[in-house]
Amino acid sequence: MYSTASLSAESTVAFTDSFEGSSLSGKKESIKAGNNSGRVIVKVINTVSKTTLAKAFQEIDGLTTIDFENRGNKLQDIGIIDPEKHNKYLFPSTVTFDASGKLSDTEVFDKNFKPNTDSINKMCKEALQTMGRKLHWRNCTVEAWCSLLRYPFTSEQTLICNMPWHRDLCTLSMTTLLSPYNQNDNGFCGGALSFAKDSNVSGTLPRSSSGIPEKATIKTFEYKEQGDGFIFDSINTLHKVEKMYVLNEEKLKERSVQRLLLVCFTNPSEDDVRHLSVALGEENLA
Repeated sequence: MYSTASLSAESTVAFTDSFEGSSLSGKKESIKAGNNSGRVIVKVINTVSKTTLAKAFQEIDGLTTIDFENRGNKLQDIGIIDPEKHNKYLFPSTVTFDASGKLSDTEVFDKNFKPNTDSINKMCKEALQTMGRKLHWRNCTVEAWCSLLRYPFTSEQTLICNMPWHRDLCTLSMTTLLSPYNQNDNGFCGGALSFAKDSNVSGTLPRSSSGIPEKATIKTFEYKEQGDGFIFDSINTLHKVEKMYVLNEEKLKERSVQRLLLVCFTNPSEDDVRHLSVALGEENLA
């Protein structure tokens, strides 16, 4: 997912050496070279609670946005980060998962948010907790930061398409669909997420955010409903957002429609992601 922030592609915070009790424990020796080695695609549901999401929506509508274009599509980055804290000392930030897998130390992470965005902060931490629980993260500290992206449908933009194949500038991301498909007696359709192996992947960091997909490896998955998400790597995997369009163009004259996406970026080491790709077993859709 695209964000306007400039991020480092190389993690500076490593997991602890001990993965006791996690899905990674005892799995490192099973890694073998293969087409999907190191690739991760995992479906997640109910990423955040409906109560938390409803409260976050009240704050989101009042935040400033940064408009930008991607292949002619008009998008918005919603400003949840305090500009005064947006610097190399506090961004990216870190979160810690304790021995039971519970999100514990979030002090640095919390400092990044703008004042009066408590519900959005809570939503982001719930999403990270869901991500950590799904991946069985225990006894580890990882770089983590979040972004909110809006895909607006207006009378001038009824279709969003031709989005590029790309990778995020981190090692593992999780996207969550926050907005319902049906809105204000209208709504939108489409916006599935496609994944593919990068045919031009480099073994050295930092990697380019762009790439060339191997056509035979392309897989497309839909967000079935509000709160659905996907966890995926950006080491060997590219992704793109598929075409989406508004259901009733005439009703846009009365009220706009939006596709709202929460993106959680994390930076475990590449070795940890490769171990994870094996440890996930059949849950890994790559």
